[in-house]
Amino acid sequence: MLWTEKYRPDKLSEIVGQDGFVRDAHHWVLNKEMPNVLLYGIAGTGKTTAALVLAKSILGDDLEMNFFEINASDDRKLETVRTTIKDIATTRKMGDAPFKVVLLDEMDGMTPDAQNALKRIMERYADNVRFIITCNHRHKIIQPLISRTANYNFVGLDIPDLSIALDKVMQNEGLKGYSPDEWEPFIEGLNGDLRRGLTELQAAQASGSSLRKQTQKMLEPYEIILRYTNDNEYENALKEVHKLLLQSVDMKTVCVRLHDVIVQKELHHTEKFKLLRVVGEAEWRSNNMTPKVLASWLIGQMV
Repeated sequence: MLWTEKYRPDKLSEIVGQDGFVRDAHHWVLNKEMPNVLLYGIAGTGKTTAALVLAKSILGDDLEMNFFEINASDDRKLETVRTTIKDIATTRKMGDAPFKVVLLDEMDGMTPDAQNALKRIMERYADNVRFIITCNHRHKIIQPLISRTANYNFVGLDIPDLSIALDKVMQNEGLKGYSPDEWEPFIEGLNGDLRRGLTELQAAQASGSSLRKQTQKMLEPYEIILRYTNDNEYENALKEVHKLLLQSVDMKTVCVRLHDVIVQKELHHTEKFKLLRVVGEAEWRSNNMTPKVLASWLIGQMV
């Protein structure tokens, strides 16, 4: 069984590192009331899991009849909102549930027209349905939806929390721990992504490979990007960054991992510190620039 499923939180109290959301969610469950919610942030921080746990906690025994999950990146058209979502919103809730709950996962893949249509449904049927929206990139959500939801930024776990969570899994699996010189670089290389940590750790155990090899494997895409920029192959380097973005890797993570690769490389000190300065500035800009624009700026500065 995949560890990402085996160790998926089942209760609000089991969600790690998202204290603001957990605190408010406990209050909603206690009062059987909740707002529409937007959970956003980097991949692997538990947004979808948190949405499922919240729905289960609110609806209880009436979950199966009143909870609906839609992957908005797959069903991204306006017609999905006008038919599927509107049908859910207009039909009566079942049992003793306070309202229906609809999870719109990966909402940043839904078109602006569809999001505008959702805004009207959200307002008109507020007594019958609540929406939980998840996305990696909040700037792709239209402002009217952002303002109509309680927003929670799901951040990557800090190193101590990540280490404790993964060490607990190792103990539960009856596995021997790793030495600090393997464990610490592995944890740091995850950049707060617990799901990635579980996946890589299980892969290392299944293959019998060292964590050092797994850490190097995680950095391979960034090695390729650096190799292309060193060879002045701008287009290929940019394509590699775009591949990472399509895999829901955010630009902040791209910058951090490029930093790790650059630090390890034997480069002339002038070239090394030029690249580190560019990557550092790109990481700072990641809070305000759209990912594709920032990717072009980053590679353009590195060449």
